[in-house]
Amino acid sequence: MTYFPETPLNTRLLIVLLGVIVFVHAFIADNSSSLFAKPGDKNPLLLSTGLLEAQEAELRVILWFEKGKPQKNFLKKLPRENWVWQESHPSNSIGTGYSLAGYTRINQESEQAIFLWYQSLVEDARESGGNAYLDERVPEGMDIAQYALKQNILPRQFSLSEGVFSVVGWQESSLPQVAAGNDKVNIQVISQGYGQGKTALAIPVLLEEF
Repeated sequence: MTYFPETPLNTRLLIVLLGVIVFVHAFIADNSSSLFAKPGDKNPLLLSTGLLEAQEAELRVILWFEKGKPQKNFLKKLPRENWVWQESHPSNSIGTGYSLAGYTRINQESEQAIFLWYQSLVEDARESGGNAYLDERVPEGMDIAQYALKQNILPRQFSLSEGVFSVVGWQESSLPQVAAGNDKVNIQVISQGYGQGKTALAIPVLLEEF
């Protein structure tokens, strides 16, 4: 009997490995000692994982303010060099929300500084009544089960559709969190294919289309 009819072997292995990750985390939660080192605020960005050959990534930061545009002091602190910023408002006149998206390209050497900057941006945005989302993309597929293991991520939700794998999970760190159904999550990784393909990392979740 097969539980994965007409499913490629690498897909079956990924599903099994994700299940193992969930089991291990559940086991750890019921025991006083941990099999994993505490991740703290380890840099989770893609180019630093050692799982990709890509040298550059596209980085997007999306800021959302439910009550409208933040104070100028906040906006003045945003980086300008090598960044493109686009603002948007609700399409209806009733809404008061305000969104600002920034786009740039980064390499592995700049990832740690970018991650530290994003952490401070999260706090600044929160103090101004907003939320900061990060989205990093590379034109290369990745083994997301290996990524989840390296980053000590507990998968809360995972899916497979037309060769696209998605894991939404929880990492014990200071990353911003959101509710996904009944689950508390703060990180998502999506990948299509191995080698040739594409991968996106989102903190806490992906807002724009993959």
